[in-house]
Amino acid sequence: MARGTSSNEATIRMLILLALLTEIKVPLTIEQIANEMNFLEPQYRYPAKAAARRTTFNRDKGALVKMGIPVITSTLSGQDAGVGAYIIDKEAYALIDFGLTNEELDALQLAAAAVQIEKPWGRQAVQWLGGAVEEPPTSAVAHLSASSPVLVSLWTAVGTRAEVSFGYHGRARTLRPYGVINRNGFWYLVGFDTGYQEQRTYRVDRIEGDVTVGPAGTFTRPADFNVESSVPTDPKSFGNGASEHATVRVDANLASGVIAELGRDAVIRENADTGQIDVKVACGNFDAFRVWLFAMVDRAEVVEPASVRERIVAELVALGGAK
Repeated sequence: MARGTSSNEATIRMLILLALLTEIKVPLTIEQIANEMNFLEPQYRYPAKAAARRTTFNRDKGALVKMGIPVITSTLSGQDAGVGAYIIDKEAYALIDFGLTNEELDALQLAAAAVQIEKPWGRQAVQWLGGAVEEPPTSAVAHLSASSPVLVSLWTAVGTRAEVSFGYHGRARTLRPYGVINRNGFWYLVGFDTGYQEQRTYRVDRIEGDVTVGPAGTFTRPADFNVESSVPTDPKSFGNGASEHATVRVDANLASGVIAELGRDAVIRENADTGQIDVKVACGNFDAFRVWLFAMVDRAEVVEPASVRERIVAELVALGGAK
């Protein structure tokens, strides 16, 4: 398992608490906050005893206050007389320029994704901190929880610039992780594969076993790297400035979705008997093209050109995906 994950987990936990306290309409007690946050078990689990739960909350709240975030404490009346409740002053919070570092924004992105997947709150809170937040995936996110130890290990490595080692389709991989991002319900790890000596993208739920995180500060992420554009969602953007295209044959049950992505003009041939279609897809950004193609598993194949087909076949053989 990874070393030194506690600091990263604490950051994620604090940011998710921030998201909750920003989105609520009325102040919440510590018990109510704990009930809202219990989806993060075991990454964020308030202890059962009230005193320990209060200590955990006060530590997280104190971290927010140190950042300059205006956490308002009020005392309830009525049947809850004397009980403390908490909320964030939204107007004051929205005006703050936090000037977060790239590492803090990395942690912020994971926190935002975790919140959006599990709960309907949090988008505005993290945007005010300066992070780019995607729409939550529309498919059921059963592939990997945002609180998975594997994801926490990977995000720790991204934030500390530490190489990671893991198994993938029966082979050992060593990667300099640049970023982790969610696309259509799947988490992807993007980084420089030291074995292939090129940037690669791996689906996190296909990682086998634990992730080993090496010493911090062993590499520098390229200044122009952008995790948002590293795994494009729109196949029409796979050109990456190059003119190379591939012809891809898609099974009938996926044909309508691919046509919706690429447009009817991308269809080269249609087989009236089988329902299969051949489509023209830009592949200048080969990494993005490969991710898109492999997401369809065995229901899509490259027909031509031979150079692209051979490269894909070689990829599958190397990954243990072809016999």
